Amino acid sequence: MRARNFAHIESEAVLDLSLLASVLVSAAAGTAFGFLTGLVPALHMNNIAAAVTAYGSAALAVSGSVAFADVPNGAGILVSCFISSTLVSHIFSESVVSTYVGIPDEDVVSVLPAHRLAKAGLGALAVRSSADGALAGVLCSVALVFPVCALMGSPVLAYDAISKLMPFVVSVFIFLLIMSEGYPSLRPRHHAPNHIMRMISAFAVFLAAGVLGTVVLLSNYYAAPVMDFPWMSNGFVPRSSLLLPMFAGFFGVPSLMLSMGSRPLPGITFTHADDGARPLSAREVFTMLLGGVMVGWLPGMTSGSATTACSPTMVEGRAVEDVSSASRFVWLYSAISTSGAVMSVGALFVIQRARSGSMDAVSFFVGETFVQGEWFQLVPLMSAILLSMVVSSILSHWALGRFLPVLSRSSRFLCSRALAVFSLVFVTGLCLYLTGTRGALVMAASVSLGMLTPIAGIRRLQLMGSLLVPIWILFVTMM
Repeated sequence: MRARNFAHIESEAVLDLSLLASVLVSAAAGTAFGFLTGLVPALHMNNIAAAVTAYGSAALAVSGSVAFADVPNGAGILVSCFISSTLVSHIFSESVVSTYVGIPDEDVVSVLPAHRLAKAGLGALAVRSSADGALAGVLCSVALVFPVCALMGSPVLAYDAISKLMPFVVSVFIFLLIMSEGYPSLRPRHHAPNHIMRMISAFAVFLAAGVLGTVVLLSNYYAAPVMDFPWMSNGFVPRSSLLLPMFAGFFGVPSLMLSMGSRPLPGITFTHADDGARPLSAREVFTMLLGGVMVGWLPGMTSGSATTACSPTMVEGRAVEDVSSASRFVWLYSAISTSGAVMSVGALFVIQRARSGSMDAVSFFVGETFVQGEWFQLVPLMSAILLSMVVSSILSHWALGRFLPVLSRSSRFLCSRALAVFSLVFVTGLCLYLTGTRGALVMAASVSLGMLTPIAGIRRLQLMGSLLVPIWILFVTMM
């Protein structure tokens, strides 16, 4: 009897080790894939997740062939780990693109902190700050994701109370977002005319983006009877696919177009030329975790909007700033991005809501049987996904560290007009190929707003009205 029990325990240990090895292999493959795709301008992770889902049978077949353990839906679990690790490594490597590609001309009023650092010859510092923040976001959030799940789900059930107040929460956040444009620290000590005008301009941009987002997400525009390109055989475009031309028009294409007239680096001198390094404070760690919970659990919340809501004094742009303030914004933004990715795993299994395209793909591969019942019954599955994210963050941080010397030598090429033109052609061609005429019309409207905001000195964060307005409408109509 003892020998039989020992054999049973030994077989379970071998199974656990085999499953662990399978998860590590999937995480390593996802890390390599996500790191490479993150270096492609305007290639969003949601599009990658949608492609993996579209070829789900092939993905399951590949995962099943490399699995070392025979567990129920083992192939689906490994694909989920692959997608989650791809998401994390994509966030790490896309910091290179967001730092060096699409740097605007000096005549543009609003310039992102990473671009300002790159124009000052400190692009490597921006990438390093982003990598450090992304790693901190993953490690700290993984340590607290289960307590947050217990708070939001059973036994506390805090999310049920929050969901009843969601229209009010979204309304308050919209108000703070508009107000922060005129008063970045949310302290209206005096009503200067320029502050009031900035808020009015921000509200106009926010509302225009909201109208466009409402048309894309809440109307039947995706099936509008319009003349289309020959390769578009269907009479409609998937509504989620139209997010690609909309966000490419808001953020990708305008940056590339405005960078056509930029001068060779460097072009900006900071008032305090330090290296931007200083110890983390408890306040910054708390802000990172709070922002991650907002991104992971609340609908329509992005890393930029969560950064503004949690730390309004740490704004995107200032006329005069030091290296430390710019690098800390980059650090916090990346930390909230990866923290939100980790927290979205908890939201998927606790409230069964996918807050990103990546988590929607994960829910597809784990199957309905794994998202039923109480969340704490799914801790082993969640742990496998979280482990893949931790492995991906460590490997990606190491890879970026090794990549920094190459960046320093290649900065002029990364900021060149030739690369901007190539990226512009690639992004535009991809959108037209996938979304046809409807996507072209959406992109034309979004590019107009995306070009207006940096020229007028309005933060591009106001363009998130394209998500917040439709979400507000949905919650109000559900009351």
